[in-house]
Amino acid sequence: MKKLTATAPLRVDLAGGTLDLWPLYLLHENATTVNVALSLRARVTYEAGGKRWDLRSGDREARRQVAPARLDSAVRKAADGDPFALVLQVLRHVGWQAPGRILTYVDGPPGGGLAGSSALMVALLGLAHRGAGKRFNRLGAAVLARDLEARVLRLPTGVQDYYPALFGGALQLHYAPGGTHYESLAADYAGLEALAVLAYSGKPHSSAPSNWGLYRRRLEGDPKAKKSFAAIADAGQKAARALPRSDWRRLGEAMNADWAARKTLDPGLAPPDLRKLEKVGLRAGARAAKCCGAASGGTMLFLLRRPQDRPKVEERLAKAGARILPFAVARRGLQVRAGDG
Repeated sequence: MKKLTATAPLRVDLAGGTLDLWPLYLLHENATTVNVALSLRARVTYEAGGKRWDLRSGDREARRQVAPARLDSAVRKAADGDPFALVLQVLRHVGWQAPGRILTYVDGPPGGGLAGSSALMVALLGLAHRGAGKRFNRLGAAVLARDLEARVLRLPTGVQDYYPALFGGALQLHYAPGGTHYESLAADYAGLEALAVLAYSGKPHSSAPSNWGLYRRRLEGDPKAKKSFAAIADAGQKAARALPRSDWRRLGEAMNADWAARKTLDPGLAPPDLRKLEKVGLRAGARAAKCCGAASGGTMLFLLRRPQDRPKVEERLAKAGARILPFAVARRGLQVRAGDG
């Protein structure tokens, strides 16, 4: 292939996050996660040519060249925070032997809790398999992406972020002994888009260290952690029932319950910038608010009572220092095309 383009959507999680980490979902039999793919996307382009991999990150303004013979060494030296750590992992795993220029770009803000790195991983896997002429199994890709990202983070990683990137739409993830399966929810996308507001605080938050702390506390049997995760699991079930029925009141209750459980579990998950946005949005007329990401990214998701409340809520959030991000549901997941795409 002379040129390839791959894109995959970011996501918002409505309720039930963190429980996708093994073996947490085995400790709560009703564990489930409900999330929605966003029109914000991770993008990767490849253009053949040259004797080295020419890696470029458009959103992080970084560039590196790596000779194929030095790929193993580059992977070993890469760490979390390296803008090319995911690219290097994928290139080595797939064994793609066609050097060229790879440009990556993620629409969403870094550290926003919208799973930008996970969407990028999915786009990279789809592109690299296509370029190498290898079969790409979407159902198995979530586990592969999880494992490769864990190698970068050096921490346990879950799977919920990869399913929206792979399949798009509104999803419910079911966790059971032996594996995870997803269900596409027949949701009123237009109704959800009319009521949802995404606000980025401007301050990125890293979820991996916080996730690890929560993970350890639950596995060690901390009573407070056990109670909070049980509440998160219940919130996920409530969201799964409410979304297909367009029951916005109960969906808002599920979002609020999930967020309340997280704040009880660890008050540090709600830093001052997020508490400020939460207070402003609710006072302006939102019925629900929760931070995006299992361990508090820098973006808050609000659910309005009425579509006509949007101008007031967005104006107040903007005055409080937030950047309003577009909220639209991505109906399709990963897409890989030859040429410019």
